[in-house]
Amino acid sequence: MIAEDEADTGRRAETARVMNRWIVVVGALSIQLALGAVYAFSIFTSPLSDTLGYDSKSLHILGIFSASIAVFAVTMIVAGRMQDRKGPRLVATVGGLTYGAGYVLASFSTDSLAMMYVSYGGISGVGLGLGYVCPLAAAVKWFPDKKGLVAGIAVAGFGAGAFIFTQVGNWMIDSPSFGLSDAFLFLGVIFAMMVVGGAQLLRDPPSGWLPKGYVTPVNHGRHNGEFEWREMIRTRQFFMLFSMFLLSATAGLMMIANVKNIAQYLDTTGSLLVVAQFQTIAGVIALLNGVGRIAWGKISDMLGRANTMKAMFFVQTMILFAAAGFLAVRPSGEIVQFAGLTVLASAVGFTFGGNFALFPSTTAEYFGTKNLGMNYGLVFNGYGAAGVVGGLIPGLMAGAEHGFVWVFVAIGVASLASFLLAVMVRPPKKD
Repeated sequence: MIAEDEADTGRRAETARVMNRWIVVVGALSIQLALGAVYAFSIFTSPLSDTLGYDSKSLHILGIFSASIAVFAVTMIVAGRMQDRKGPRLVATVGGLTYGAGYVLASFSTDSLAMMYVSYGGISGVGLGLGYVCPLAAAVKWFPDKKGLVAGIAVAGFGAGAFIFTQVGNWMIDSPSFGLSDAFLFLGVIFAMMVVGGAQLLRDPPSGWLPKGYVTPVNHGRHNGEFEWREMIRTRQFFMLFSMFLLSATAGLMMIANVKNIAQYLDTTGSLLVVAQFQTIAGVIALLNGVGRIAWGKISDMLGRANTMKAMFFVQTMILFAAAGFLAVRPSGEIVQFAGLTVLASAVGFTFGGNFALFPSTTAEYFGTKNLGMNYGLVFNGYGAAGVVGGLIPGLMAGAEHGFVWVFVAIGVASLASFLLAVMVRPPKKD
């Protein structure tokens, strides 16, 4: 009887904690706001070009961002397994300290290309991977009734953080009181505090817990079950999700890293109006990126993951081909250039953001939530591969005449391929 009473007391305590499940989302947003600053990399390309002596469109500079994304994705595999075993709080705390340390080290590395790769590309990338998966996995576990929406909210901070810290970082870089090195230093300290603070609000729900009144939906007689990662990677659905992530995310990553270069490509008159406004355009991309995460996540709760993926990839494909046409025409009016680039870049950002709501919720729906950290870490490596491809394509093609036109044609074809895969994908069956 005593043992049963103690068990009942433990269950009541766990139920009380459940009432605060939105606190996990608050912690997730604090973490993601800081981590999303990686998408503000375009503010660093010109200053780093000056200090390192390479063209801002070169693979030397763009490769720093690509390296960070690639390391981010690879680290997600380890981080996912760690958080599945140790819980999200500890892993996210270590991630915040590592992420901040990368920026601080970058502040001493602005005249060394190799050290920028080590600090921003490597150490910060590790911190990103450790910090990113924890709030996302925890939030999805707490909200089985709203997987798409809460995944979108949890990662919306990533897009919003890019918008906020594009402005903050640019102000620091241009300020006579700070500069490039100080911007890296102070941002690193701020990011470490935000991630470590948010990590303290994370916890997993009790085993087997479900929200009051929620009943697990019957999947037409099928039960997907809980897949361990070794089982997951033997399914064709894993490879299809990985490929869709790679093909779709390439577009957004290319745009984020090259918005200023695209503005320079459009500027045929020498007025530099569009180039001078690239920070505004980059900020709007980041804002729509965050909005897209919530919007596409909510839509997926209503229409289903596969239907929403098909719709999003199709819309993205049309936008990318429209962007290729706009750059081919290369209109001369300054206002037309600015408005056209802003609308098209923002639309790419909106669809790009949807990836980060749809893929974690689809991974949870297809393969279960028990091993979500590890499983999504493996799926997320499609995004890491996109970081490399998104940097290589403009680096190899954009330098030629009409280069950016062919860049958008290439990533438009990739997006179309992701749409075709979404048409074919079906949930896996587990015996």
